[in-house]
Parts: sequence; C-alpha cells; structure tokens
Amino acid sequence: MTAPEAPTRRWRRPRGRALVIGAVVLAVLIVAAVVAALLIPGGGPGRDGRDGRGGPEIGLTGESGELGDGPGRGPRGERDRDGLGEGPVLIGSVVSTAEGTLVVTPDGGAQRTLRTNDDTRVRGAGNAALGDLTAGERVVVRVDGTGDAATAVAILTPQARVTGTVTALTGTSATVVAADGRTVTADLTALAQQPVVGDVVVLTGTVVDGSTLTADGVRFLPRAS
Repeated sequence: MTAPEAPTRRWRRPRGRALVIGAVVLAVLIVAAVVAALLIPGGGPGRDGRDGRGGPEIGLTGESGELGDGPGRGPRGERDRDGLGEGPVLIGSVVSTAEGTLVVTPDGGAQRTLRTNDDTRVRGAGNAALGDLTAGERVVVRVDGTGDAATAVAILTPQARVTGTVTALTGTSATVVAADGRTVTADLTALAQQPVVGDVVVLTGTVVDGSTLTADGVRFLPRAS
C-alpha cells in the first residue's frame, strides 16, 4: 500500500495589507539611504564645492572678467568684481593720451608714461577706446612689464556714486552732503532733470581732478514729510 502524496501548496497573491506594509518598508529604506548620503561628508552631490565625482563644482555664470583674460580670481578664488584680472595695477588720473601712449599721474607718485597697443582694453563710464579718456579722469590701470617697457593691458574708469542731500546750488554746481558725512561738489550740467536744494538724490558719474563728481545719472529718493 503506497503512502498518500503530500498536498501541493498553491501560491497565493499577497493580500492588500501585505502590499501596503511592503511599500511602506521600501519607502522607509529609500528615505534612510538619502538621509545617510546627505549626512556623510562627501556623500552627496554638490557638498563641499564638489559635484559628487571628486571634481570641482561648475559655476552657473561662466562669465569672464570685464577686462581680464578670463575669470578674474582673488586670494581665495573669489571673482574679481572689477574685471581687471590678475597683475599689478596703478590708480591715478589721466594726463593725456596719444597713439601708443597713456600718460597717468598715479596717486602719491610721479607722472608715468605707459605704452598701449591694439590689445589695450578700455571700459567704464562710457569709454570704449583710448581716445575716449579725458584729462583728469580717474582710472585703474592693469600694467604688464616694468619701467619704460610697462604696457597698459586694461584701463577701467570706475563709476563714482554719492547718496545724499543737496544743500546748495550755484548754477549747475551742487553741494551734496553724503550719507557718510562727506561734502561733495557735483557738476549737474549733463542731467536732464536738475535737483533742487533739499532733494535727496543718488548721483552717479565720474570724478574729475579728484574732487568734482561729474554726474551723468540721478535718482530721486522720496523725502520724509
């Protein structure tokens, strides 16, 4: 007499509750993995300036310095906001310009004649070429070389700005007491809308001869009553 065969178990589909529990467990495991990746140093993309593959994080702007040979960088890799790039600079006032030369009086120094060439770049205050610079205009010059061989690689005319109250007017010359307490003389000739005494303004322009702000823009701030 043969023994009876053991009954064959049939596979049953997991019931609804089992499916829900399994999905919850899976979700918990995924969340835990993500949290661990973010908490462990170097465990996630974009941490500590890296892209997760060991390389430096790529910036979003990608723009080059305004006058530099590519992105200007400071001591800790910050972007050079003036756009002059790296290299020695001098700051002073323009004496004169001619083909191939720029004469500048550096602050606290003797007058210097710098070479220029077709690669010399000029920016700022509406200036785009060497001939746009005027005597007395303030400039920041990046220089390549020394002595008589020094060449102006880049010339920046910085924009001047003063925020303050107009306290006196003589024709188109205004006296402005700046927010920091300085007294500034401003030439308003180029402005289409002239401020009056008592106006609170933001004036932009260039500084000539180290003292007068030649304004080319004005914004009026509302006065408290």
